[in-house]
This record gives sequence, C-alpha cells and structure tokens, in this order.
Amino acid sequence: MTAGDATSVAASQPVLEVSDLAFRFKGAKANVVDGISFSVNAGQSLCIVGESGCGKSVTALTLMGLIPPSVADIVSGTAMFAGQDLLRLPSRTMADIRGNTLAMIFQEPMTSLNPAYRIGDQIAEVVLRHKPVTQTKARARALDMLERVKIPAAARRLDDYPHQLSGGMRQRVMIAMALANDPQVLIADEPTTALDVTIQAQILDLIEELQRDTGTALIMITHDLGVVAEIADMVAVMYAGKIVEEGPVNAIFDDPQHPYTLGLMSSIPSLGPRQGQLATIGGMVPTIDHMPPGCRFAPRCPFSDPDCTRAVPAPRQLGPDHHAACIHAPLEQTFAGGRA
Repeated sequence: MTAGDATSVAASQPVLEVSDLAFRFKGAKANVVDGISFSVNAGQSLCIVGESGCGKSVTALTLMGLIPPSVADIVSGTAMFAGQDLLRLPSRTMADIRGNTLAMIFQEPMTSLNPAYRIGDQIAEVVLRHKPVTQTKARARALDMLERVKIPAAARRLDDYPHQLSGGMRQRVMIAMALANDPQVLIADEPTTALDVTIQAQILDLIEELQRDTGTALIMITHDLGVVAEIADMVAVMYAGKIVEEGPVNAIFDDPQHPYTLGLMSSIPSLGPRQGQLATIGGMVPTIDHMPPGCRFAPRCPFSDPDCTRAVPAPRQLGPDHHAACIHAPLEQTFAGGRA
C-alpha cells in the first residue's frame, strides 16, 4: 500500500462514530434521544436537521459531556472517537478532549463568552489548557486565530471585551476559540441563528474555508435547510429524538423518502411566483412525556395508517448510504396510483 493509499483509507474511516445512542432525563417517561446512529469522516460535513425540540442540541451536549449525570442518564449506545467511547470517559479525561481534539461552537456567543475577560485572553486560555506553550505563544496563537477568522484590526481587538463586538464578530471569536487547537471534530450548534442573513452567509463561508484548510470533520446542527444545502455532504433528519432519514445531501433534497423530510422540503419558500399557500406540517413535536407508540411522526403524518402505530419502523435502505425509517418508503412505490 502506498502512502497515498494509506491516507485515503484513513480519510474514509469515521473520525466520530455514534451507535444506538439513547439518552433520558431523570424522571422522564421516554428517551429524549432514542437509538440514533451516525458517523462523520475527516473533512466531511454532516448536518443534523429538524424542528426545535427534536433532540439535536441535546445530542451535541451529550457528545461533549456537558450534561451532568445528575440530570440525565445514558441509556445505551457508544460514541467512538480516537479509540475511546466518549459516553463512558471519566470527567477529567473528557475535559482534556473537550476544546482540544473535539470542539463546539455554541448558538449564542454572548452567553458563551465570559463578559469579564478580554477575548484574546479567552482564546489564549483554551490554548494554555491543552498545549505546553507559554503565555506569549498562546497570545500569539489567539492573534493568529482572530486573523484567520477575518476580524478587522485583530491586534487591537485582542484586548476588547465581548460587549464591544458585534454579533457577527462575537461568533467569529467563538469559531476562533473552537479551532484554536485544530480539533479533529467540530460541532456547530446553529451558529448563525442569531445573525442577519448577510452575516450568516459570511460565517458559513468562513466555516467552510477553515474546514477545507484543516480537514476538520464538521457536525452542523440546524433547522435551516438553506444552510444544509450550502454546507452538507451528509444529512441526518431528526424528529422527536430519532433519526428518521439520512443520506447524501443530493439524495435528501432530490428524493426525500420520509414523510417528515418531505414536509420540511415542501415548507421551503420558493424564489419564484407563489402558487397557493406555503405548505406546513400540522401539529407539534410530541413532548417527552407524551410520545406516541410506533412511529413518533404518525400523529402528524398524512400517510399514516394503523400499522404505523404498532411498531417502531426500522430504517430501510433506499440507495447508497440513504435510509428512511418509514414502513411506506419508498413513498412513490407504496402510493403509486393511491393516496399519494
């Protein structure tokens, strides 16, 4: 095997592989995350998409070890990263990984940055925590990262406090902090939600550019299908704690096969002339204490029948790496000439 072949094989191996993850808050009647599996390779972008309340952020926080055992339990599953199961590491070991080889960008930077410390010091602290460097070198790294995320007059901004920066700049600081130690996996939890459309586009372009430069695997959590279309290689559609469909981004957009995915796609506003009302998905995501039997989407599904409530549907393979957890998939074959 040549060096190039070895590199190719290594790149094709998952950097992070989550299998059958189930997670339950203390006292809850059902799992808030229930048997989900996914993986991401080096340099690959995986988008986890779904409505608010589907369990996307909880999944991220669980992988980062940021939900204390006093609040919730890991019911089952593994999350293999660098030969270790993140779900069963001692807190001290997890603290050594978090912010170093596994990093996260949070949704609202104003609540994630410490308002009492200068941004240069906060980035340098991340470097000092994980690398054997001096304060001077850590500060130089902080400056380098601010320049890489394209903050104007970076040297001067090093000594600014978070409240002195705009929302877009604060998010750039969060990206700089997350990437300061060149992590193998970066989790971004709706990093553009609080920003206006122009700044959103700039932040997404920046994340893509930095990912290309570093080869970091990216897990992007979002409810914005426009973000998914722009940044994803693979997509996992999540509903009520379960992944209901997953596959390459082109397969998900061109041939959605779960009724929930179809509903999400149909609700995207068109740039052309509007014909009729914008499609919606009726009802609400079920709460943890009122999960329906069988398919959790059945109460809101236009294709549901009694069989949908009898058992949890297993994923069906519909193409290369494309699966949908619906007993009616593929939809066009099931409903050819019928209800569809």
